[in-house]
Amino acid sequence: MRDSVANPTEIQPTQTPSRNAATASSTHRIGEWLEQHIEFLSRHWVDEVQRRANSDTEMDELLKRFLDLLSKLIPQAVGEHRALVAPIWKKAAELYGSLGAQRGLAAGEIVEEFQVLREAVIRLLFEMPPARFGVAFSRSDALHLNRFLDSGVTHASIGHTDALFFALFQGNGVPKVPTAQFVTEVEEQLKAIEEELSATAH
Repeated sequence: MRDSVANPTEIQPTQTPSRNAATASSTHRIGEWLEQHIEFLSRHWVDEVQRRANSDTEMDELLKRFLDLLSKLIPQAVGEHRALVAPIWKKAAELYGSLGAQRGLAAGEIVEEFQVLREAVIRLLFEMPPARFGVAFSRSDALHLNRFLDSGVTHASIGHTDALFFALFQGNGVPKVPTAQFVTEVEEQLKAIEEELSATAH
């Protein structure tokens, strides 16, 4: 009699991978949908930041390169490699915050610049909803994406605060525009982050 009763511990392993596979498939498709709209996110972000900033051509190019990189990380927020990409995202966000301090931005201003990205993502979700392209966007996907963007804002603020602290600690003050040496250092760090992202993608 006991032999005819199904054992739950024997059934569970066959059900769990199926659910996990379905979730992974949905998540992967959301990542693909976001990747298709990277150009929109990046262009909107760059245009808005440049509109607010009084920067020269050299700084415009550096900001564009920065925002292009950060935008490319967005699809990874809900992708299968998000655990690998999260440290790269945080590192890039902190560097962006540090650059913001050197550009003479206040803490609130660097947060506002980063929030432009969140606004662009929300706009994208309304104007080109995933469902229109046959892609389901679950509550779990929304939470993952929101947390990812939140961490960007947080780490940009950390980078900004750290840059101000070290500038005051060293007694140099914060310049109104980044020095040539600082820009070179940022470009080198940015290149390293780009290479790290490229290695992760492969």
